Amino acid sequence: MPAIRKLDIRNFRGIKNLSWTPSPGFNCLIGPGDSGKTSVLDAIDLCLGARRIAAFTDADFHDVDVSQPISITVVLGALEDALKSIDAYGDFLRGYNAGKNELEDEPASGLETTLCLRLTVAQDLEPVWSLESSRAAAKGLDRNLKWADRERLSPLRLGAGGRQSSGMASRIAVE
Repeated sequence: MPAIRKLDIRNFRGIKNLSWTPSPGFNCLIGPGDSGKTSVLDAIDLCLGARRIAAFTDADFHDVDVSQPISITVVLGALEDALKSIDAYGDFLRGYNAGKNELEDEPASGLETTLCLRLTVAQDLEPVWSLESSRAAAKGLDRNLKWADRERLSPLRLGAGGRQSSGMASRIAVE
């Protein structure tokens, strides 16, 4: 089961800048009301969710400043073999060193093979999902996850109607 290795959120709702590396095992988001817990869960859901569109408003930008784009980046590890396939995602596969909490552009011996997914929203409010890799960018490559892979990775929200709930269960593990 894929696992979130790193989460970076920029300019999303009440979050100006968050870089989080989940601890191994079970992680909990604890804090007072209106401290950003749901925004973190929503960011994960928006980046990884199986959706072709997502509605954004000016209020989704930190301090309603649409001049600074929203950026949500999720680094996924513990990938299934199909996701690590050179034929499927070759130039987008990266390496993660958990001991140093560093993401390398090349997968290598001793590094965990990962995929880095990014959701960007500019002032036009149009979301753009992409896989990120300097190696792929240097070759002019641009792509997203295949739809079938996105459906398998999509988080499952628990709560009333699956929206704005206080918890999130997922096929994506935060290990």
